[in-house]
Amino acid sequence: MREFVPKINPDGIYSAKRACNELGVTYKTLRLFRQKGFIEPVNPKNRFRSRYTGQAIINCWYEAIKS
Repeated sequence: MREFVPKINPDGIYSAKRACNELGVTYKTLRLFRQKGFIEPVNPKNRFRSRYTGQAIINCWYEAIKS
């Protein structure tokens, strides 16, 4: 996990790979965050190409830091 808040556009749409890069975690950790409810994809029905908003990534970072 990165020490600083991700500097991304809150209105942007990002792939799972980019979300992992911005958060500084692996894909498995991102999936764990999703299961815990820290982050929700824009397209929840498409499990293979998840997309996340920039604001969701930032909120996930805050939730992960708190826990």
